[in-house]
This record gives sequence, C-alpha cells and structure tokens, in this order.
Amino acid sequence: MFDPALFLRSADVRGLYPNQINEELAWFTGKYLAQSVKEMLGAKAKIVVGRDGRVSSPVIYSALIQGIASEGVTAIPVGLATTDMIQWAVGEELNGALAGVMITASHNPAEYNGIKAVVKNTKSGGLDILRPVDHLAPRFAKDGANGDAAPAACSPFPIQGRLDLHQKFVDAALARSERIAAATGKIVLDPGNGVGGLFRPLLKNGLTARKSKADLLAVAERIDGTFPTRPSNPGLPGAVKLLQETVVAEGAKFGAAFDGDADRVFLVDEWGQFVSGSVLLAALAKSLVEKNGGKGNVVYSAVSSWLVAETVRAAGGTPILSRVGQDAVKVALIKKDAVFGGESSAHYNFPDTYCLDSGLFAFITFWDMLLESGLTCSQLLGQLKPWPNSGEVNLRVECSDWKSMSAEVISTIKSEYSADAQNSYVLDIDGVSVFHPRSPEYKTVNDVFTIDKSGDPTGQIYREVQKYTPDWWFNVRASNNEPLLRINFESRSATEVTGRTYSLISRIREICGERAKIVVQDWGSLK
Repeated sequence: MFDPALFLRSADVRGLYPNQINEELAWFTGKYLAQSVKEMLGAKAKIVVGRDGRVSSPVIYSALIQGIASEGVTAIPVGLATTDMIQWAVGEELNGALAGVMITASHNPAEYNGIKAVVKNTKSGGLDILRPVDHLAPRFAKDGANGDAAPAACSPFPIQGRLDLHQKFVDAALARSERIAAATGKIVLDPGNGVGGLFRPLLKNGLTARKSKADLLAVAERIDGTFPTRPSNPGLPGAVKLLQETVVAEGAKFGAAFDGDADRVFLVDEWGQFVSGSVLLAALAKSLVEKNGGKGNVVYSAVSSWLVAETVRAAGGTPILSRVGQDAVKVALIKKDAVFGGESSAHYNFPDTYCLDSGLFAFITFWDMLLESGLTCSQLLGQLKPWPNSGEVNLRVECSDWKSMSAEVISTIKSEYSADAQNSYVLDIDGVSVFHPRSPEYKTVNDVFTIDKSGDPTGQIYREVQKYTPDWWFNVRASNNEPLLRINFESRSATEVTGRTYSLISRIREICGERAKIVVQDWGSLK
C-alpha cells in the first residue's frame, strides 16, 4: 500500500514514510523510471542511484534499484551521496550513466522522504527533471492488477568498489577555483547531520593535494537521519546558531551550512551574521557577469530579492525572472543561454556544468571570490545593499481543502491589485506578485516583464526584466508540499515592511473568513 497521488507531483516524489512513500512505491518508481529511460535512450542506458542519510533511505534505495533492474536496466548504486554528486555523475556520464535518481526529501523534516530523478538532455547538454506526473503517473495508470511477487532482480551494491564518484565530484568543485591553493585560515562547515558530512574529508584530500594551508572545521558532521543538531533546512530562523557561534569562537573567515541532501548552501560571515540566499545569489551573479565581460543573462526565482535584479543590471547583465523551482530555472537557463542562475532558497545553478544545482560549487566559487578580493566576507558582501524585507512568512491554512482555499486567496489578491486604483503591476508567473507603482514608461505588466515569444510564448516559465524598479513589491504563493501560503514582501523603505506585511496577512484572513483558520507558522524576519 502506498499513495499513488505522489506520482502526480511535478518535480519529485515526496511524502511521509511509511504512509505515503515506502518500499513498494520505490519499487514501482524504479520500474516506471526504467521504462521511461529505455524509451528515451535505449535499453543500454544506465541509471546512477544515491541516497541521503535519512533512517528510511536505505530500504527505499534498495527497493528502487530492484525496480530498475526488473526492467533489465542497469543501476549504478553509489550509496550515500549528495544530490549534486548524482546529477554531476549523469552530466559526466560516469560509468555510462545517462540518468540519475536520488533518494532524499531534501530540507524536509526527518519523517519525510522522496525520490527525484534527472536525465541528460543530449541536445542541450543540460539535465532534465524526470517529472513524476509525466513519467510515473501515466505508467501507473496503464499498469495491471497482478499481485504476484516479482522475482528478486539484483544486489544494491556495485560489482567493483573503486568508482570513486565522491572524490571526483569534490575535485571538480575545487577545480573551479584558481586561487584555492593559496587559501589560509579557518572555514567552518555545517552539514546539519545530512550527507554534506561527506564533504570535509574529501575537501581536505583535495586541498592537501593542492598544498593549501586552509583549515576546515565542522559542526554537526556525523550523518544522522534524525537531524539531532538542527533542522535539515538551514534557512529556518535560528537553525545555524551553532555554526554562527563556532565561526566567531574559532576566528574563521566564514561558515557554510548545507541542507539535508547538500545541494543548497547558506553562508555565515566572520562576525557570525547570516547571509541570505538572495544576497549570495546577487554576489555570485555579479562576479560571473563581470567575468563574462560585463554581459550575460542571469536567471533568478520570482521570490528572490529585487537586489538580484539591481545587482545584475549594475554589472551589465540582464535579469531573467523565473517561476520558483528547479524545473523552471533550468528551462530558463538553457533557453536564455544564461551565465548563472539560482533561487533565494539557496539553490545556485552553473550553466557551464550541465546547469548543475550545487551547494558545493557555490561554496567553492564564493571562496574563490573572497580570495580574489582580498576582503573579509562581511566587507565583500557589504558592497551589496539588501532591500528591507519580511523574509519568507509562512501561513498555515487549516481547512478541509487547503489547495482550493489557497488558490482562491491568490486569485482574489490578483483581482484586487489589478484595479487601476492600486497603481500596480500584477504578475501571475508564480502565485501572484504585485509591483508598485506603475511607471509611465511601461503601460502593462508585460512591458515590464517581457515574454520570450520563441522560448516561452506563454510567459509562465520566465520573463526578461526591463529597467524598472518598484518602490515595494510582494509575492504570495502556495507551497507544493504543505498546507502553507508563503509571503515575501520588500520595500525601499524599511518603515513600510512590517505594516504592509501585517495588512496583507489580515487581508488573507478576511478572504478565508470562517472557512479556514490562518496561523502564522513562521514570521520570517519580522519577529
């Protein structure tokens, strides 16, 4: 028994173990993915499979490999790995891999697990997400009702033991820095008991080979799927307190906190100050645009700070706003031939390496920037001027049908702010975004956020941002996984942030009325 509704998801299979996701679902996921990969690439295509450190991951991993083998497709089992390791292996076609699967629920709590898969696009050179709704749901719908047990298919272990994916991946990350050999001082890593705990010994091997004198320290390094030290999401308020304290106590140059599957990274400066995902996104974008001759497109998600668009423009680049989610970001990166991209949730994409979304690549790229600048972390990032903002405020929608209720809230806000009296542009690329005020230079929202008629004629994946800057803006969107409405509000004026965000929360409660209870689960940076 499993929850087949998980096959209808757009990015990955994810749910509570064992009620929704379990060994049975994993076996069928492996079977259906293998069928899909065979159809796309032929029977000789191989699928590399890794897992995070969650308690339920080993059994899900083993069952999925069995499902792959049941279709005559070869799995490459690599055991504990980070998500970006698996995706990099696909890009490199390591051991013949043309597709990859990672067992992880990313930043979700320990009781969750998930399965996400990618395939190499032989035309673009990038990695395409194998969406469950496209590759699993149709095959489940056509499957039969025979309940006989399938024969055992294969072992979840490799034939030989020296594939060495982990060190190869870390060495590829280190190779992005021209200056890492000259690095000195202390850097603190915080894997948060996730699979990022693999990184430090591998990095030390690479640094030693380059004769670097840098000293890597770590907190919460032991891989433990119950996440005893902090939440698997380092972006939550207070989550990286231990890292902040350790950076200051050790006199480290900066610290880096990874999420549960280590494809996301947040930084802490030498004073222990948390660096938001938008600030790091803007800093990396600035550097990569400048290295590209002061030109190039940069993709950023719809809820990222306006700081990103400003910084990209100031460096000579063109900001491209995309829908939230790696599926949309990667489409925009390829269609717009971007030099860089990412999301405020601390995903950073590198188009020169299969549009890889990698926390470790971002960590090394920033470290190299720091070495090149000769500045401290706070001095380098202090060159950017973040907008006053609410942070991400999460509202729990308590009712029998939270998805319909959330959709009504978003539709109502869109309608209200579309009125001429509001003097605002309304964009519905992801939930609803409102930008105030209008400018005489741009009559409609499509003049501010222009549509790429050849790459995305609907304008629902990405838009090119023109030379407009609002006084304030906000976004309201529904979570894909949880009964949450997420609010992000920014203003040039700090005095407007709290009042306008509170007013927006009040309006959402009015829209819901007695039909739903709206509870503030996370106040972002407001409290």
